[in-house]
Amino acid sequence: MDIYAINPDYQHILKFLYNADRKYCALVDKNMLKLDKLDPDSDKYHDFAERSAQSEAELYDIYRDNYVWKLPQRELSAFSKNYTAFHGYEPYLV
Repeated sequence: MDIYAINPDYQHILKFLYNADRKYCALVDKNMLKLDKLDPDSDKYHDFAERSAQSEAELYDIYRDNYVWKLPQRELSAFSKNYTAFHGYEPYLV
């Protein structure tokens, strides 16, 4: 996906945001696949679900703190619109 900022000053931050969102999506998908393989009634399932939710929340906070607050709303809206058109779902971090 080609990422273009409205204001060129934000171009590099948008690229970082896109890469961070893709990494976050990959982590969520990986954790869901592992959960699907476990028995939902087992302790292992619940332990992994708790650990994965914690790690996802920590990564989410780190990425949001590093990238999202640095961008104005119009850049985020344009990014979200383009991301949704390309991937078919909204970005997790915006």
